[in-house]
Amino acid sequence: MAAVQQNRSWTGRVKVLLQLKDFRLMWFAGGLDNAGRWMDALVMGLLVLELTDSAFQVALLFVFRWLPMLAFALLSGMIADRANRWAIMMVNRTLAVSATTVIFLLVLTDKVEPWHVFVASFFLGLLFVLEFPSRRSLIYDLVGSDRIVSAMSLETINMTLGKFIGPFMAGLLIQFTGFSGTYIFLMGIYIVAFVLILMVKTRGPARTSSSYTFWRTVSRGFKYSMNSSVIRGILVVTLIMNAMAFSVESLFPVVARDHLGVGELLTGFLISAQAIGSLAAALFIASLAAVRYHGRIFCLGLGLQLLSLLFFALSPWYPLSFTMLMLAGLGAAGYSTMQSTIILISAEPEMRGTALGMLGQCIGVAAVGGLAVGAVANYFSAHAAVAMSVSLGLVLLIPAVYFSPLIKHPIAPPEEVSSDGSPAEPA
Repeated sequence: MAAVQQNRSWTGRVKVLLQLKDFRLMWFAGGLDNAGRWMDALVMGLLVLELTDSAFQVALLFVFRWLPMLAFALLSGMIADRANRWAIMMVNRTLAVSATTVIFLLVLTDKVEPWHVFVASFFLGLLFVLEFPSRRSLIYDLVGSDRIVSAMSLETINMTLGKFIGPFMAGLLIQFTGFSGTYIFLMGIYIVAFVLILMVKTRGPARTSSSYTFWRTVSRGFKYSMNSSVIRGILVVTLIMNAMAFSVESLFPVVARDHLGVGELLTGFLISAQAIGSLAAALFIASLAAVRYHGRIFCLGLGLQLLSLLFFALSPWYPLSFTMLMLAGLGAAGYSTMQSTIILISAEPEMRGTALGMLGQCIGVAAVGGLAVGAVANYFSAHAAVAMSVSLGLVLLIPAVYFSPLIKHPIAPPEEVSSDGSPAEPA
């Protein structure tokens, strides 16, 4: 089967994946959900900026969005290993529609206050955390190890299109319809995503209950992840990237307004620039017939992303800033596509959800990073805070990448890997 997959063209592999009705439904629903998620992130950021005129409070909104990932990611991974993954997704879609409706009504009646937006941001972040490992584990269940790279590349394309369409539509709709019209559109997106997930037939039985207590399961997940040099390398890099690089995205609307001097429409277009680069990279990765050195693509992507963000922070011109964000998106696609893929390939089947929960825990550190860059922006400026954070990230990542096996060895399933992360010798 693996040889057949490798010999197929990219369009052939995509066609095979999209012929799987349940994967196709999940992919379309995921595209809508990603567009909605990036759209509501920008809408909330601009709404808080309008209500408070504070860079710190815009960054604080980002903290509320990612704090659930820091607090509950490991728990959500354990839930994904034990619960019905389709049911988790359905509950999430229902609650996302409900939360968006509440904010719409507050905006419509002109009663919205910053704390309303902070609570909604936290709640939507919590829903994303609960779905993060369940969705990826269910995709693996649907496509298997031979097609997981192509499937995750399609997921990255999905996220990329969402990251382009969401902010662009947010800026456009706010400019011409205000916040209330934008929220009507956003509710429609979430409702359609709900219907598509409802149509998925592969629902699967609930997993077998674990005999381990919560804290013992946490301990097992931590020890398992730390004992795998490949997973450990991914987690350390993710920790640094989300604390130092991803967290600076909270300040993009402030940089656009205060440093580049543009309004909502151009702000939305600027933030969408990352998606253009990510789409090109994701299409290239998806076209690869076979990937052995997943870690090299991962590390190359994060290096390009950090350097581009640094030049974005230093740029005084909108066209150059736009170009730098496109390049950052190019790197982000390689980084994000391989991040979950490497863990899904490297982890034991019964530990995939927990390992993804550990990954989510590291992603959640973005909340702490967002608080730090917000405080720095309050004392200096938004673009200075971005430059300082990204520079520190570059310094920390050099030894983290050097001492991991991500560049040195190909990525293989656990039964084919020795304890040091290198390919096992044939028996």
